[in-house]
Amino acid sequence: MNILYRPKLSDGKLVRLSWPIAMFRLTHIVCWPLEDDAPRWAYFFDRFCWLLAFIIFVLTNDAELRYLRFNMQNLDELLNGVPTYLVLIEAHIRGFTLGYRKNKFKNLLRKFYSDIYVDEQHPSLYKKIQPRFWPLYVFSSMYVATLINFIVTPLILLLSRGSRELTFKMIPPFEYRSLPIYLPCLLSNIWIGFLVVSLFSAEPNILGLVVLHLHSRYLLMNEDLQKKTANLLKNPSNSEIARRFRKIVVATINENERLNLFAQEIQNEFSFRIFILFSFAAMCLCAVASKVYMNPLGSFAYIFWMFGKIQELMIIGELGSTIIATTDEVSSVYYNSNWEFVIARSSDSSENVRLMKLLTMAIALNRKPFYLTGLNFFTVSLNTVIKILQGAGSYFTCLISFR
Repeated sequence: MNILYRPKLSDGKLVRLSWPIAMFRLTHIVCWPLEDDAPRWAYFFDRFCWLLAFIIFVLTNDAELRYLRFNMQNLDELLNGVPTYLVLIEAHIRGFTLGYRKNKFKNLLRKFYSDIYVDEQHPSLYKKIQPRFWPLYVFSSMYVATLINFIVTPLILLLSRGSRELTFKMIPPFEYRSLPIYLPCLLSNIWIGFLVVSLFSAEPNILGLVVLHLHSRYLLMNEDLQKKTANLLKNPSNSEIARRFRKIVVATINENERLNLFAQEIQNEFSFRIFILFSFAAMCLCAVASKVYMNPLGSFAYIFWMFGKIQELMIIGELGSTIIATTDEVSSVYYNSNWEFVIARSSDSSENVRLMKLLTMAIALNRKPFYLTGLNFFTVSLNTVIKILQGAGSYFTCLISFR
C-alpha cells in the first residue's frame, strides 16, 4: 500500500512528477502529505518522523552554534560554519512549517491538478510551458551536487585515513569519535542533508509549476473570450447579440474569479516561506561568497550552492514578475474583447447599458495586478531579487574589508 500522497489529474490519472518533486515526495516524509486513506499507523509514523527530525535539527543547530562560538575570533574558520548554519536555520523554519500544515499543501496540489493544470489537451500551451522548467531543474541539480560533495568528503576521509569527520562543521556536546556514536551522528547529518536539499529543490519547482500553469489558464481565458466573441460576430443575426455577448462576459468573469482565488491560495501557501527564503538569502550568499573567495580550491560544494541559490532567487523573482504581468493585462482582455462591434449591431439599448456596466465592473475589478509577496513585506519580482543580490554584494565587500 502506498501511504504517500500521489497527485491525480481531473480524469483520475496519476501525475508524472518532475524529478525534484518526486525526490521530495520520496525522501521528505516530514513535509510530504499522506494519502487520505492511509492506515492509522501511517499517521503515527508520520508524526514520529516529524518529531524525530525536529529533535535532530535542534541538536545539530546546537552543535553548529558551538562551532561558531568556539571560532568566533578566527574569521576563516567561522566562515566554514556560517553558511551551513544559516541554511540549517532556514530549512528548519521552512520545512517544519510546511510539515505542520501539510494537509493544506495537499489540498492546494489537489485543486491545482484537478482545476488549473494545463495538460496535452492544449498542446501549444503545454509545449510552450515545458522549456521554462529547465532552469528549475538546473539549480536543483546544483543543490544535489552540493549534497553529494558534503556526503562524500567524510566518507572518503573515513575509508582512506580512518578520520572521523562529520558532514557539517559542528562540535557536539559529547565525544563522538568512537564508532558506535560516530555512525549515528554521521547518518543523522546525511539525513538532514537530504531533507534540506530535497526541500530547497522542490519548493521552487512546485511554485513554478503552479504559477506557470496559472499563467497559461489566464491565457486560455483570453483565447476563449476572443474565440466566442469572434463566433458571435460571424453570425449575421443581430437579435439578442448584446444579451448573448453578456453571457459570454459573465462566464469569463466567473473563470477570472476562479483563477484569482487560486492565485490567492498560492499566496497563502507560500508567502511565509518566501519571506524566510528571501530574508536569509543575502546573509547566506555573503557567507558563501566569502568562503569561496578565501579558499576557492577547497570550496567546490559552496560554489555549487552559491550559483544554485542565485539561480533559485532569479527564477522565483521571474515567476513573481510573470504573475504580475499576466494579471495586469486581464483588464485589457475585457476592453479588447470587441464589445464595440456588439454594441454597434445591437438595437436593444437597455441590454447595451447592462453590458457596458458589466464590462466597466470587470475592468475595475482587475485594475490592480496580483502580487506574490513575502508576508506583505515585499513583492516577489526580479527587481526585489536584484536588490537582494546587491545587498549580498555590499555585505561581502564589507566582510572582506574586515579580513
